[in-house]
Amino acid sequence: MNVFLSNIFHSEDRLELHYYMEEMKGLVIFTDGSKMDGRVGCAFVVFYNETELDYRKFRLNESSTVFMAEVIAIQQAVQYVRANDLGQVNTISGPRSALMALSAVEEARDIINNIKEYKGKITLTWIRAHMGNLGNERADQLVKEARMISDETISFVLSRNQIKMKEIKL
Repeated sequence: MNVFLSNIFHSEDRLELHYYMEEMKGLVIFTDGSKMDGRVGCAFVVFYNETELDYRKFRLNESSTVFMAEVIAIQQAVQYVRANDLGQVNTISGPRSALMALSAVEEARDIINNIKEYKGKITLTWIRAHMGNLGNERADQLVKEARMISDETISFVLSRNQIKMKEIKL
């Protein structure tokens, strides 16, 4: 899966990055992730036109960063698209940092590269948070609910940077 910023890369790439400015048309997935009071969650919600079809929400371990929550939300959305053979999908995401990592030509993080390997047609689109968009607000609500789930639904090992930061704090 290739990611491109529309003014830099060629249109034959399969994963495009845009800014969201239009109404929900066709199959659209909104993603979000956040951390508050030591609790981390992420979610995605699937719409067809303006009708909600499905959603998933995940609680992550407290050592997770907001960035990882945002990336995992996108990863889970891509897995959903793949598992359900959805074809062309517009994935809308508030977190610009995750989208920028996906648009990088070279990336060291495996999770980012795994997302980029998907061979279907997904357009990744950035949307400004808290601007009243139905899909984005619903994803935000699901993330708040995900943070309240009692047990972690997704966990992973600390990154090298997180380990270094913990050692510095000790």
